[in-house]
Amino acid sequence: VKPSAIKGITSWQGHENNDLVAEKVIGENTLRPIRFLQMALEASKAVVKISGDQTGTGFLVGPGLIMTNHHVIASREQVCNAEIQFNYQLDLNGKRLDPISCFAEERGLFYTNPRKNGLDFTILEIQNSPKHYKPVFLKSALVDIDDRVSIIQHPGGRTKEISMQNNFVAYANTAVVQYFTTTEPGSSGSPVFNNEFQVVAIHHSGGNLFEPGTNRKYLRNAGSSMVAVLKDVRENAPEIYKRLNIN
Repeated sequence: VKPSAIKGITSWQGHENNDLVAEKVIGENTLRPIRFLQMALEASKAVVKISGDQTGTGFLVGPGLIMTNHHVIASREQVCNAEIQFNYQLDLNGKRLDPISCFAEERGLFYTNPRKNGLDFTILEIQNSPKHYKPVFLKSALVDIDDRVSIIQHPGGRTKEISMQNNFVAYANTAVVQYFTTTEPGSSGSPVFNNEFQVVAIHHSGGNLFEPGTNRKYLRNAGSSMVAVLKDVRENAPEIYKRLNIN
């Protein structure tokens, strides 16, 4: 699928004299306040690389609590083999920063929802979570088609990256969000952010995916909506739910 650089207006239909046309919004209004970048940088601090039986991405969702995909960490046994790295990224000069490594609390909180149930997420408790890194806000709200969603991730196990262009929502309900935002293997478990950098979904897959309610496939990426994830945690892991950073 070729990304659309301009949505909406493709030709000028106005009546102004050309000499009076100086600056205009052409197609989508892409102007953003500078705080957009500040919010992205602040949210990025909560995103971690996960190395273990599977390589993936996760994010801090409450004091000492990390969320990722079930297919990245599926059991307590896999938790014990996993290394969670904050700050695995490049500085302004393109040099790798020193990561902060954390490991699971052996008898800490743990809850997982298998991929076969459709949600594909795990929440685990870690030791010595960095005090100066704040959890991201989780937003239980339905997103709309053509909303933009940005994903901060560790694609291919690389240092932290963000995808924030050609990132339109293509389909959404209370369980599934499908979007064009770029991801790669290793991005599994990444937070899917709205324009306020609140998490509206957790990324889990991509490819030629069925759109729910239809028999048609589309080349898209997809994640589980926070509406369904938070409902599941509230009902099945209330001790975890009360520690989540929910907006």
